[in-house]
Amino acid sequence: MTIEMEIQAEKTEHGWRDQDGFVGPYQPGNGPRSDPKGEFPTGPAVGEPMPDVLCLDAEGGAFDLHADRGNSPAVFLFYRSAVW
Repeated sequence: MTIEMEIQAEKTEHGWRDQDGFVGPYQPGNGPRSDPKGEFPTGPAVGEPMPDVLCLDAEGGAFDLHADRGNSPAVFLFYRSAVW
């Protein structure tokens, strides 16, 4: 799969305005503004079981999602950095 990056933007006095109207210091397609264009696989759908994964917690410690939760349900939160 080849992922095409969204790079359309308008240079403004305060940075680069992307197609959604967000202005940031970097032109889209560079650094933290590397957003995929079009359809992009994002992971399991809501309610679909997570695959077997090793994860990092907020302090950088590793854990096994399924082994550590036992038979208890879990909430798995994904987050990414943003340019504000």
